[in-house]
Amino acid sequence: MAATFEVYEDAAGEWRWRLRHDNGNIIADSGEGYASKRNATDAVERVQTYVPDADVLDIQDAAFEIYEDAAGEWRWRLRHRNGNILADSGEGYASRAGAVSAVESVKRDAPDADETEPDE
Repeated sequence: MAATFEVYEDAAGEWRWRLRHDNGNIIADSGEGYASKRNATDAVERVQTYVPDADVLDIQDAAFEIYEDAAGEWRWRLRHRNGNILADSGEGYASRAGAVSAVESVKRDAPDADETEPDE
């Protein structure tokens, strides 16, 4: 095996994971702490499940992400190449196609949209 997941408790009492290559280098980590060891090990299992088929998102300047939220609604967000969210859908859609359609609308309409202040 070329790498091993380590699940550990950090100095703040949160549980984290890291994937360590056999050469000792950390090649991935949880990026956040979890309230329990079980939550951290569940996250490891999700990574193991999803990573083989995950798409590689190569962001030059920015990229749209389309995802299903915890409530089962589809949403989009526009991420800058540094990972910051520049914009999001603000609402959920019943289908992935609805979120894709909204992205297409934003791509079509936002470049030439005027900037105004709302009437109060």
